[in-house]
Amino acid sequence: MIRFTLMISAFFLFLLNINCQTIKSPDEFLGYELGSQFTFHHRAVEYFRYIASVSPLADYREYGKTYEGRQLGVCIVSSEENLAHLEEYRKNNLIRTGLLEGEFTGKQIPFIWLAYNVHGNESAGMETAMKTLYTLVTKSYPGSDEWLKSCIIIIDPCQNPDGRDLYANRYRNSQNLIQNTDGRTWEHNQGWPGARSNHYLFDLNRDWTWQTQAESSQRLALYNQFMPQVHADFHEMGAESSFFFPPGAEPWHEVITPWQHEFHRLMGKGNAQLFDEKARLYFTKENFDLFCPSFGDTWPLFNGAAGFTYEQGGGGYAGLSLKLESGDTLTLKKRIDGHFTATMATLKVAYDNRVKLLEEFNRFFAENLNKPSFRYKSIIIKGSNDRDALEDLFNLLTKNQIRYSYAGNTGKKYKGFDYLANAEGEVTVEKGDFLISAYQPQSKFMQVLFEPDSKASDSLSYDLTAWALPYAYNIKAFAVEDQIKGLPEKIEMKAVMNQPATDKPYSYVVDYTGFNTLKFISALAGKNIRARYSLKPFTAGGKNYNRGSFIIARGDNSNSANKIDVIVAELANKYQVGLNKTSTGFVEKGKDFGSEYSSLVRKSNIAILCGDGISSGPAGELWYLFERELEYPVSLINVANRENLDLSGFDVLLLPSGNYSKVRDTIVDFAKKGGRVVAFENAIQVFATEKSTSLYKAIETRTEEQKAAEKKIKSDDTSLLKKFGDEDRHLLSERSAASIYKVMVDTTNPFGFGLGSEWFVMKRTQAYPFLPNGSNIGYILESKPVAGFAGYKYQKQIKNTLVIGSERTGSGEVIYITEDPYFRAFWKSGRALIWNAVFR
Repeated sequence: MIRFTLMISAFFLFLLNINCQTIKSPDEFLGYELGSQFTFHHRAVEYFRYIASVSPLADYREYGKTYEGRQLGVCIVSSEENLAHLEEYRKNNLIRTGLLEGEFTGKQIPFIWLAYNVHGNESAGMETAMKTLYTLVTKSYPGSDEWLKSCIIIIDPCQNPDGRDLYANRYRNSQNLIQNTDGRTWEHNQGWPGARSNHYLFDLNRDWTWQTQAESSQRLALYNQFMPQVHADFHEMGAESSFFFPPGAEPWHEVITPWQHEFHRLMGKGNAQLFDEKARLYFTKENFDLFCPSFGDTWPLFNGAAGFTYEQGGGGYAGLSLKLESGDTLTLKKRIDGHFTATMATLKVAYDNRVKLLEEFNRFFAENLNKPSFRYKSIIIKGSNDRDALEDLFNLLTKNQIRYSYAGNTGKKYKGFDYLANAEGEVTVEKGDFLISAYQPQSKFMQVLFEPDSKASDSLSYDLTAWALPYAYNIKAFAVEDQIKGLPEKIEMKAVMNQPATDKPYSYVVDYTGFNTLKFISALAGKNIRARYSLKPFTAGGKNYNRGSFIIARGDNSNSANKIDVIVAELANKYQVGLNKTSTGFVEKGKDFGSEYSSLVRKSNIAILCGDGISSGPAGELWYLFERELEYPVSLINVANRENLDLSGFDVLLLPSGNYSKVRDTIVDFAKKGGRVVAFENAIQVFATEKSTSLYKAIETRTEEQKAAEKKIKSDDTSLLKKFGDEDRHLLSERSAASIYKVMVDTTNPFGFGLGSEWFVMKRTQAYPFLPNGSNIGYILESKPVAGFAGYKYQKQIKNTLVIGSERTGSGEVIYITEDPYFRAFWKSGRALIWNAVFR
C-alpha cells in the first residue's frame, strides 16, 4: 500500500514537472533573467497572452487601450473547473452585492485582484506580475493549488503602460553597459516629465473615484463586472525606504468596517511572517492612510473589498541597481522579490480567510441597502442646476455604480443641510428634482462622496481632506435626514434639436447654460465663426438673457454667410445647445448687439509652458482640458531651450504652477507687448517679483504690515521649545490639506461669468493680498474652510485674500488664479473660469 501511494505521488510529481517544463518561465520567454533588464510593456502583454494560450488555468482579457494606443488587459487565473463556471461566479457575486438583479445559484468564491505598475516608473510591479502569473499556473508555490481551487485571481500587470514604456525607453537609452550604482548618473535621473504619470501627466492612483482618464475608466468598468473581495495595489517609494504593507496609517475613514480593520491587521501579520523568514525590513501603520477616496486601497474599501497598498523601496531613481546610504546595493531583483513576497502573502491570507471574506462582503452590501449608516438618508439635487453640471455629475455616479432617480414627495418641505450655504436650511421638493438615496448597495460610497465635511481621526493626512461633490460641481443640493422615495420613471435629458434657419436671421443668441455652451462657442471659432458676448443683461425677442450670453451675428460673419446657418445648427445640436433667432440687433432692454458692451470672443492661439521646474500634473490638466474636453488646439512649449524660447504668434500664455525664474523676463516681456498671461498657483511669482505690477506693490504693503504687527520673540520664550517628534504637526498649522473655501465672485467681470456669485475652490497654496489697482474678481472673506482641514495659522492668513485677479501690464494683461481651478480634472466648476481667462 505504501509502495502504491509512493508511485501515485511520483506520478503526479512527474505530471507537475512536465507541466512546468511545457510552460516557459518569464526568463525563457523574454530571453533574459527577470530583473536584469526593464521589460517593455508589449512583451509583458505577449507573455500574458502566451500563458493564456498554453495553460488551462489562465484566461486573458483585453479591457481597453491607453491614449497612446497600448493594450490594457488582465489574466484571470483559477482552476479549470472555476474558469468553466466563471460567468456563474461573476454574476452570483454581483447578485449578492445587489448591483445585479437575478437568482443566486448558491455558488460564490472570492475574487482577488492584483494590480501592478499604476505609476510608470515604479517598475518592479510589471516584472513581479509576470513572475506571479507563472508561479500560479505552474502551481510552484506551496499552497497555490488550493488557492486556485477556492479563489479566482485577476492579475493586471500594468495599469499605466504609457508611463511604463516612457520609463523603460529612457532607462535603456541612458544606462551603462556595466551596471552603475551611482545615483548621480543619467540612468538614475530621468528628465521632465517624470514617467510616474500617464500620457496627459495624470497620477492614475489619484483618479480612482474621478475616472477622468481613459486608463482609469476602462479598468474600473472591468472591476465593476467582478467586484472582487480583495484588491492589492503594488507601488514603490523612495529608494532608502524598506517595505510598507498593511495595516494602513491613520486617519481611516469612518465608513471602513470593523472587519476591514481586522483584515488589515491579519494581512499585516501574514506579510510579516513571510518577510521575517527572509529577514527583510518593513514597516506598517505609517504614511499611507485610508481616508481620501482617490486611491487604489480606499476606493476598493468603499466598494466593499479589502483594499491594500504595498510599497517597495525603489522607484524610478533606483534603476537596475543603486548603492544606498547604508552601503547596501538595492537591485531590481530584490525589489521584485519584495513585491512577490507580498503577493504570495496576500493570496495566502485571503485564502485562509475566504469564508469570512465572503460573509463580510455580503453583509457590507446588505447593510448598505437596508440599514445605511449615513446620517443623511437622502440627497436632493435641484433640477434647476445647469444641465451640463448635472450630466457630468450623473456620469460620475454611474461610473461608480451609485444610483439616482427623480425625487418623489413633490411639494413637501424638508429640513436639511444646504451645501452652497454651508448651513442648515430647508428644501421643497419640486418636479424635476433628483434624489440620491442612502438605501442602495453603494450607500457607504455615496456617504463618502456627499458628506458635507469628512471626519478624520487625524489631521495629518496623506492627501485631500475634503471633496464633497456639490462643491466640485457648484450645484444646489441638500442633505436630508428623512428617507425620501424615488420615482420609477427613467431619467432622460430632453434632447435639443435645432433646424438650420432658412430665413437668414440677423443673429443667433445663446444663453450660458453650462460647459457645453463654451464647447459650442470654441467649436464655432474652429470653423472661423465669430461670436460676441454681452457684458450687460439684455432682453431680446421677449426673452431675458444674463451677462455673458453669446451672440452670433450674421454681420460679424460675412465670409461665412452662405454656410453659417448650417454650421451653427449642426454644432449646436452636437453640444446640445439651444439657439434663439433674432431678426434685429435692436434689443428691448439693455445694450444693442453692436454696442461696445458686446465684445467679440477671442480666437486664441494658446501656449502652455512646460518643462523643468514646472509641475507636470497641472500642466497635464490644462493640456487635457483643451484637447479632450474643449477639443481646442493648444501648443506645449518646453522652456528647456530658454535662450531660443519664441512666443511670437501666441495670444495667450498659460503658466501652470512652477518655477519660471529662468524665463521670467521673457514672460513679462510677452505680457507687456500685448499678450495675455494666465498664471496659476506658484507661477504668480513671476509677476509678484515684477516691480511694475500692482501685485508686487500689494505684497510689499502686506509684508510691511506683517512686520509692524509681528510679535517680537524673546530669546527665553518657552514657545521655542518644540519637540522634534512634533515637527510635522507644527508645520501642519501653517498649511491647508486641500480644504474647500468659499470664493465670492464679481459677477459683472467677464472672467467671473458662469461661476455664480459664490464659487468653491480647493485651497492649497499661500494667500495673496487684494490688488490696489486692477480687478479683484474672486476673493475669500472668511478664515475657516467650508470643509476639510486648514491649520490655525493658515486660517489667520487666508481671510480677505485674492483668488482671482487681473491687471494690465504694458499693452497686455495678466490674470492671476491663485489655486488650481480644475483640480485633477474632477473640479468641473473651474472649467468656466479657465475658458473665460482665455477667450473673453
